[in-house]
Amino acid sequence: MREPSKSPGCDSCGSSGEVPTDFGPADCPDCGGAGYLPPRSTLVEWRLRDVELALSSAALPAASDVKWLVDEIRLARDALTEVLALAHDVADPDGIATRIRFTANRALGLYEPGDPRRTSSS
Repeated sequence: MREPSKSPGCDSCGSSGEVPTDFGPADCPDCGGAGYLPPRSTLVEWRLRDVELALSSAALPAASDVKWLVDEIRLARDALTEVLALAHDVADPDGIATRIRFTANRALGLYEPGDPRRTSSS
């Protein structure tokens, strides 16, 4: 976990952790009141929850939220495709690379998986 002093400061609140509202200061919605940005995985999870909340309340998500979500999905799929390709190129007597390939493909759906215990010679 990164220390707060090494994390980028939050631009929205000027690294104070608070933003002004009509009812006085409130925790900054971008950094959660910390004054620095949390890891990217946390920011993504917060944004996903916001989109999910909007959808569950029968509100249409903003176009910017949909575009962001599409970009996130493409980024994740590109990363998984690269992981799948790298795991394919590894000589792996323990079968870990095979498990990585099957796990990545389960998310990507690039090919129909066969039984990993069967070989092409059977």
